[in-house]
Amino acid sequence: MKNNNYLFFLSKNTYFLFFLWSVLLMGGCTANQFIIPEFDKSIDPSRIKIIGKVKNYEGNREYLPRTLDDNPNSNSPIYFQYVYHVIYGKDSAHQAVYFFNPLSIVGFPIGEDTLVVEGRLTVFVENGFVKEYQATCGFQKVRSLFSEGETFSELRKKGLLIIRDNIETQMCLDRDFLLNLVQQKGD
Repeated sequence: MKNNNYLFFLSKNTYFLFFLWSVLLMGGCTANQFIIPEFDKSIDPSRIKIIGKVKNYEGNREYLPRTLDDNPNSNSPIYFQYVYHVIYGKDSAHQAVYFFNPLSIVGFPIGEDTLVVEGRLTVFVENGFVKEYQATCGFQKVRSLFSEGETFSELRKKGLLIIRDNIETQMCLDRDFLLNLVQQKGD
């Protein structure tokens, strides 16, 4: 009878160890993220739409803040310039080094990648500069032998959309200022 209890105890520990190993393995699959400035996500960016022209932007229109009503034929004296930068960082250790670390076999991290996306929307009128909205988003991705996590392309797109949403939120918080600007310049 003791042998059966021992086997039952062993199988419980085996399941626990398998669960613990899985948690450690899955922990390296996601990227840590930060955003500056940070805002409440409950703000609705559809509350504002500023008519103007977007100048010198040849990127994907999906990444432009949706609070902009880009109308090239508009008579509005307001125009926008949107730029973003993406910086990639990868650890410099050679991959062969990790094969000599016995802990890498059980899913411990073998390296990390970083990605930073910075976006800036500048608002101009005929006379010149009016206001600038800026946001920065960063990701830190941990790799293991069993998981690379999200690709740089996926993180880049995710970061650009987060930046867009953040700038939209900033514009919503400045709603009165922007609407006043439109009314003043429309007169």
